[in-house]
Amino acid sequence: METSTLRWMIIIVGVLVLASIFLFGNPDKKRKPRASRRKEDQNSERLEPTLESTPGPVNTTAGDNEKPGQGELAIGDLEPSPAARPDRPAKPAGPQPEKIKSLFLLARDNHIINGAELLQAALSTGMEFGEMNVFHRIPEGSEQAVFSMANAAKPGNFDRDAWNTFETSGVVLFMTLPGPAYALDAWDSMYATAQRIAEILYANLLDDEHNRFTRQKEAQIREEMRDYDRNKSLSS
Repeated sequence: METSTLRWMIIIVGVLVLASIFLFGNPDKKRKPRASRRKEDQNSERLEPTLESTPGPVNTTAGDNEKPGQGELAIGDLEPSPAARPDRPAKPAGPQPEKIKSLFLLARDNHIINGAELLQAALSTGMEFGEMNVFHRIPEGSEQAVFSMANAAKPGNFDRDAWNTFETSGVVLFMTLPGPAYALDAWDSMYATAQRIAEILYANLLDDEHNRFTRQKEAQIREEMRDYDRNKSLSS
């Protein structure tokens, strides 16, 4: 993934996680015992997820006394400051994305999503663990993600070595335009994935303004994506 794209993803994840913390609060304060899932969830056979196909080791950003995915966010946690890396001069972030679309998934009734559930949901919907220690949908033959999924709590990413202890109250899926696919196709793919993950995790699907996602909102965004593709085609 290009450096400029990665830097904008870091900024986007930071902003989205700050918004989720402001609206949803600290997961530590809202934790309650998990209620019983639906009967079909209880009767289904549990699949043990693995990360055998996951690239390379991942650095942990959580402190020794802090559970991954908990607490308040400092955007600086997502990437060390240039001053802390004297051997790597600061680089410009590159062109700002023209559009950013996001969908939030918040666990219902203040339930807590654990690592095994999240990992299974991500892998079963075709997402890959990669850059920035978050999940991505990357089309074959491309290095750029169509959309990505980050933690809605600090530090915004995930630790592949702590799935057994990881907990969070929600996640956020986001896409930037232009991307490797048509805007409407990218949106439809992200929306369908968000719906499926919401079902698996028993979570509420919220729009980018943190309201319950409605059919009216879906139609509005799809029309917006059509206009974007049309304008891009005319300008090319």
